[in-house]
Amino acid sequence: MAYEVGTVHGGEREPVESGRSDPAGAVAPAREAVEMCRELAEREPAAAHRRDLGEALHDLADRLSATGDHEGALAPAREASRLFAQLAKEDMELFQPDLARSVTSLADKTAAAGDRTSAVLLARQGLQLQRDLAKHRPAASLPGLAGMLDNLATHLAADGEPADALAHAEEAAALYGRLAGADPEAFLPEYAGALGNTGSARAALGDLSGALDADRGAVAIRRELAVRQPAVFRSELAIALAGLAAHLNLAGKPEEGLPAAAEAVALLRELVPGAPVLRPSFARALDALAQNLADTGSPEEALSAALEGVGLWRLLVDERGDAHRSGLALALRNLGRLRETNEDPEGAVTTAREAVTAYRALAAESPRAFADGLVEALGILARALARTGDHASAAEAYEECAAEFTEAHPATARRLAVERSLLLLACPAPGPSEGLRELVSFLGRDDAPDPVSVRARRALRAHSDPREVREAWAAETSDPEPDWLSLSAGTLELVGTWMFAPDWPTSRDLWSRHADALGSDEAATALDELALLDPATAQRHAALREFVLDHGVTAAYDPLILSDQLAAWVGCESWAESRAYLQDHPRLLQVQPSQDTPLSHVALLDVTRAEGMDAAYRLVEDRDALQAYVERALDTGDGNALMHAAAIEGQVFEDRLSSFAHAQVSMILSGAAHGIEPEELADLIPRSTEEIRGRLLREIAGLSVRYADPYGELWLRMIKALSGTA
Repeated sequence: MAYEVGTVHGGEREPVESGRSDPAGAVAPAREAVEMCRELAEREPAAAHRRDLGEALHDLADRLSATGDHEGALAPAREASRLFAQLAKEDMELFQPDLARSVTSLADKTAAAGDRTSAVLLARQGLQLQRDLAKHRPAASLPGLAGMLDNLATHLAADGEPADALAHAEEAAALYGRLAGADPEAFLPEYAGALGNTGSARAALGDLSGALDADRGAVAIRRELAVRQPAVFRSELAIALAGLAAHLNLAGKPEEGLPAAAEAVALLRELVPGAPVLRPSFARALDALAQNLADTGSPEEALSAALEGVGLWRLLVDERGDAHRSGLALALRNLGRLRETNEDPEGAVTTAREAVTAYRALAAESPRAFADGLVEALGILARALARTGDHASAAEAYEECAAEFTEAHPATARRLAVERSLLLLACPAPGPSEGLRELVSFLGRDDAPDPVSVRARRALRAHSDPREVREAWAAETSDPEPDWLSLSAGTLELVGTWMFAPDWPTSRDLWSRHADALGSDEAATALDELALLDPATAQRHAALREFVLDHGVTAAYDPLILSDQLAAWVGCESWAESRAYLQDHPRLLQVQPSQDTPLSHVALLDVTRAEGMDAAYRLVEDRDALQAYVERALDTGDGNALMHAAAIEGQVFEDRLSSFAHAQVSMILSGAAHGIEPEELADLIPRSTEEIRGRLLREIAGLSVRYADPYGELWLRMIKALSGTA
């Protein structure tokens, strides 16, 4: 029986259909299988029978989940997880893979039942179990590790943790990329899915350029797969195209997004009648099409697509309940925006009110995940109400929502209160004066500034009458005017551009062009403000700014630029590319590599400095040349050269026995023999060949004669370990 933890598409998890066209009809046979396995396990409680029961329980949980009975699926999923935990206590080596999968599956069922925070904790637990497995059995465990990383990323995104989600999504994509390189047929589909999820995670953090790169990679792979196996992969291509279209629209490129969205909708419209599980994907594709149509000047067509999408979401919610509420809320929000821009304020008000109601319910359950959606829906409602002249109702909507979250989630209430004040600034009198006083009062008592504070501060700085702002500050607070109040928009924009420069050379060039402005006290104030949005990056640049002012541009930037170049060189995909990069960046030969630099690359740098680039790259491209280098090092007793050879043997040619043996010899020859355990060589013998073992025995026998004193006992222990007599 196979474990099914769902399929992730663009940051959303599709309901598992268990590969069956009749999910409801599949439940009864699954229950029967559980009872049969339970009876057998009770009669003969052998581990194999209990494992069968665990798998049957998982299958039942998956089938119940496929019918939309997410609460019902929890009980068998929990029982299966407890059962595998008990089996793992008895034999961790045998049952840890089952335990990791069972905990991950339970995470999916828990999320589907609405508890996203607990789902994250369970997914983390499953991932940790799989990481432990990957340390000891990497070949067998890496696919599962990649899948669980992707799984956790999805749960983190759903629980409102986009930064953590991105880190795990990128690790999953990197792993799947490696796996697909070795076995494209098996892992290209998973790699494409992981790229799609990475794109969604990057978009959630505002990195639209990175999102589009990932999306385009996913589309390219899925298009290739769809050509080879259209019946299997056309739906995946459509989903990838819809994600790309949505992100192109967000990036301000709707003319590029429109054909991708149209293709996605056309494909899914054809496929959905035979595969109802694709209906959520079809609804999302319709939404992407609507947004791109609206932004390319086709409002009527956009409205038609949006209405079709909302209608489909309503049907899905009626059938499947909670699983699709977030999809309906988003579609309503976008439809409200469309009606607002289509000069239909009354229609926009009606739709936006429904979207606000939907988001209020979702945010009450998971504020971190849905606060953004609620704020955006309220913004659409407020603007639509304002266009009808009902400013009071717009302010009241914010006030009601803020009151609802005052105790349940104060951060959301705080954010909504500021949004209400910002709304008042655009209302007829006396709204602006009231909004100004509220913002000043809020910021005057703001002991823990955050991104909400930044929004309020920017509103005060942008106010049309700076004198009125200063008077309000004096009237509402007893504090002197803060430095941020007079921060110019130009300086803030410049510092932000410098802080988020794509690479260190660009950052250095920006400093050189704007040294006076970036070195000013006002720039330091701007960094303090930006630290509320991105603390780590701002703090790093604050330290960099001080270093530049104290030591100059060259001293500050050279180590950073060289460090990035070193990372790029290490990341080259072939030795030919690596050599070309080193030729183009000869200053890398002056670098002291960091501790995390692969030892094979440290060896390349050292050998290049000593013997030239040709000699160095022969060692990683030609095993015979490396062996000749080893023999020279043995002849001369050069422990340093032998350590370089050991690094290349292990990391480039995957000859772990030679690598480990030569590393030990290197330590002996260098006078650092303390702590060497020759007996550890015996553990590597089964993974090596007789030819390698014989060569090493001959080498060490020769060394034992030349360097008998004072290392005779170590040589003897190495010989015994390699000969299997230790």
